[in-house]
Amino acid sequence: MHDRYHGGEQVHAANGSGMEIRHIGHSTLHSRTRDIHLNNILHVPSAHKNLLSVNRIAKDNSAFLEFHPNHFFVKELETRKTLLTGRCEGGLYPLKSSSNKIRNKQAYGVAKPSTSLWHSRLGHASTRVVQHLLSRNNLPFVRDSENKTVCDACQCGKSHQLPYSLSSRVSSGPLDLIHSDVWGPAPSSVGHHCYYVSFIDDYSKFTWIYLLRFKSQVFQCFTDF
Repeated sequence: MHDRYHGGEQVHAANGSGMEIRHIGHSTLHSRTRDIHLNNILHVPSAHKNLLSVNRIAKDNSAFLEFHPNHFFVKELETRKTLLTGRCEGGLYPLKSSSNKIRNKQAYGVAKPSTSLWHSRLGHASTRVVQHLLSRNNLPFVRDSENKTVCDACQCGKSHQLPYSLSSRVSSGPLDLIHSDVWGPAPSSVGHHCYYVSFIDDYSKFTWIYLLRFKSQVFQCFTDF
């Protein structure tokens, strides 16, 4: 299904000439590990090659790409798991799915964004606001089924934390009262740290942060502090 592109932008070639954009959409590139999403696909009839933005595929899929002289990898950012791999052909790095049939049918197709996708793109706005923007700007969309109308991110973001118990303790000097918290796990840093423990002086609000590789190091860090 093709949806017309109503914007005024063009895709410019190396010689500076502009090429008309006819359609816009999104699709999925299948791999053995998980699907790779291709968003904002531009259909340019006068282009003779299908080009993929490295920056866009990295951002949309929380991934990164490794280019070597004879091959390349697409890897997951957090786990470093390989999603796709391929060989260099004629100085280029063609991205292929597990089968040519899937590649031809899916990777370069154009589809209407769902209402849930528009909801995410618009900063998780309410259903009424999303519908108003879609109808007012005549944007293409496909309505989600009833079992896809609940947004997990919205449910978590709107949940309330239980109140803390009241405390009458008041600090009268530095180090009289210390607040501590442990955070993690997080994506491994340069030093392979996945956690940190913080100590906050209630009187001066001075804060100490200690990076940890393992959560089991918290007690020893507390003892040293």
